[in-house]
Amino acid sequence: MSARTLPPPAKRKRSPSARSRKSPAPNPSLWLPFAIGLILITAGVLFHQHYTLSFQSPVRLSLHSPFVVTERTISEGASAAQADQNGRGLSAWQQYACRKFGVDCRIALAIQRAENPQGKCEIYHYNSNGTLDWGYFQINTVHLERPGLNLRDLLDCKANIDFAYQLYQEKGGFSPWSTFKSGRYREFLSRP
Repeated sequence: MSARTLPPPAKRKRSPSARSRKSPAPNPSLWLPFAIGLILITAGVLFHQHYTLSFQSPVRLSLHSPFVVTERTISEGASAAQADQNGRGLSAWQQYACRKFGVDCRIALAIQRAENPQGKCEIYHYNSNGTLDWGYFQINTVHLERPGLNLRDLLDCKANIDFAYQLYQEKGGFSPWSTFKSGRYREFLSRP
């Protein structure tokens, strides 16, 4: 008998449907956008729960003079206020405030610096109670209930100082400012 070798078994061909059943390797280009989208939606929901978003024009069109000219105030209060600033001269707005507040100029400017250390006119601050403080003397938005007063006025230094002086006169002192009530304004006085 002769030994016959058998041919190797024939390979079975897979049908196209059998090939498609094999799970492909994960493709990051498919699940990555989904994951990023899910993260952004979650962040958006959390942001919306804690903040309000409003759109505003990035350009503000208003013309201001690059110079502020006011009459120089030479008084005991103005001299003391200048000494509180380590000898730096009083700005034009500080001079204007001294003319308004007179003998209480020094305390008024200490309050102004405690409220608004940068001395900017167009500045605002959010308070924990939901109100805002606006402008040079940081006038609180609760005062907007008054007829004829609006936020635009409070961002104008002269109008802000004028309104601060009006509050000072109405209340008989500086009680409307939290830095006065807390005594924090004293940090801005060089000597008692």
